[in-house]
Amino acid sequence: MFNLPTFTVVSIASVIGFWVIYTLVFLWVSRSWAREDTEVTDEH
Repeated sequence: MFNLPTFTVVSIASVIGFWVIYTLVFLWVSRSWAREDTEVTDEH
C-alpha cells in the first residue's frame, strides 16, 4: 500500500483497528450513563 514496507502498513492498520475497537467498546460501556445521571437524586 502506497509502496510502504509491510511492517509499516501492518503497524498503521493495527493502531487504527485498535482505536476503532476501543471507541466502540467505550460507546457500548457508556450507553447508559445519561440515564444514570438523570436517576441520581440530590443527597445533600
